[in-house]
Amino acid sequence: MPTRKLTTLAIPSLAPGEYWDSVLPGLILRVGARRRTWQYRIRSGTAYQRIPIGHYPAMELADAREAARRAFERLEKGAPPSPPVPYPRSAAAFTLGALIDRYEQKRLAERHRTKTLPDAMRTLRQCLGPWLNLPASQFTKADLRAARDAVAERGALIQANRLLAYLGPVMRWAAQEDLIPLNFARDIRRAPEQKRKRKLTHAEIAAIWRACGEINGNPAARSFGRLVKFLLISGQRRDEVASLRRRDIVNGVWKQEENKSDRPHELGLPKFALALIGNGAPDELVFAGRSDGKISGFSKLKNQLDELSGVTEWRLHDLRRTAASGMQECGVPNHVVQAVLNHSLPGVAGVYLHGELEEQKAAALEAWATALTRIVRPVRVVA
Repeated sequence: MPTRKLTTLAIPSLAPGEYWDSVLPGLILRVGARRRTWQYRIRSGTAYQRIPIGHYPAMELADAREAARRAFERLEKGAPPSPPVPYPRSAAAFTLGALIDRYEQKRLAERHRTKTLPDAMRTLRQCLGPWLNLPASQFTKADLRAARDAVAERGALIQANRLLAYLGPVMRWAAQEDLIPLNFARDIRRAPEQKRKRKLTHAEIAAIWRACGEINGNPAARSFGRLVKFLLISGQRRDEVASLRRRDIVNGVWKQEENKSDRPHELGLPKFALALIGNGAPDELVFAGRSDGKISGFSKLKNQLDELSGVTEWRLHDLRRTAASGMQECGVPNHVVQAVLNHSLPGVAGVYLHGELEEQKAAALEAWATALTRIVRPVRVVA
């Protein structure tokens, strides 16, 4: 195929055909009746493959050359190519982004299990960003695989699987409403996940607890230290604790109206936990961030805590598992531990024993708080 030096001025007037760039070997501009597409041709073993890069004029000549160079570097390192820039469409088209918006509005209108909806929709919009302006009916299985691989390549393997899990209900609904021809999300392979078993040792608990009191700086950092302690005592989820307001605790009982499990949950808190609440107006957040809003920047705060404590390779959710294990070591029955964690209980325990379980949950947290006190404040024996 003949090559020529492509120029910015010449591209708009090129006749249909293929044009090979003489400046960057392998870069090809395919000119069709309606669109102009950039491709990069590279040798793979004994054969050649063409990698789609993007479209003109959304991607200008200089950008196409740079994208081709990056594609070559990635392939040389054994990495998969980046997903192509989707073809620009009319703003009037029913796009993938509009499809996600409509699904979210439908779920909010139904008011059914919407507690985790914001996180799910945010994940979809972040992971599918390059395709949100593409007509929903033209979003393909190959596009979804490319999005999954792009997320997984960043080391976010779990988020790549969450992308598929969150998109499945959206596409199932869209297919049922004939907004798209087919739901293919279920056909995309998910990567196997290894269930985390990390729980903190007593020495790690003591080190982290001590470091929580050493965090200084802005109010959000100090609130974060108290929040970590409260997570360890209560065994509740991070977002539920971060959303806790003083009015939610009445006579030492935390009444959760909204949570990930989407069911009411009451916890009689031990004094060890109540001491972290402090005083303030009923509507105030217990663990407020900057400007009295929710804490943000958890990763940065967690890194600071790691440096102060010397404990690494743990997550905030591991505190929940550590609390559950601690209650079991205190002799608390498993069904009571599950009730403290607000997991659904099978059989009659989940239907009839609410009053009895409330007392048992409070006793379980009291037993764990007593044990935790000995861990974080060991009695020193003077010789």
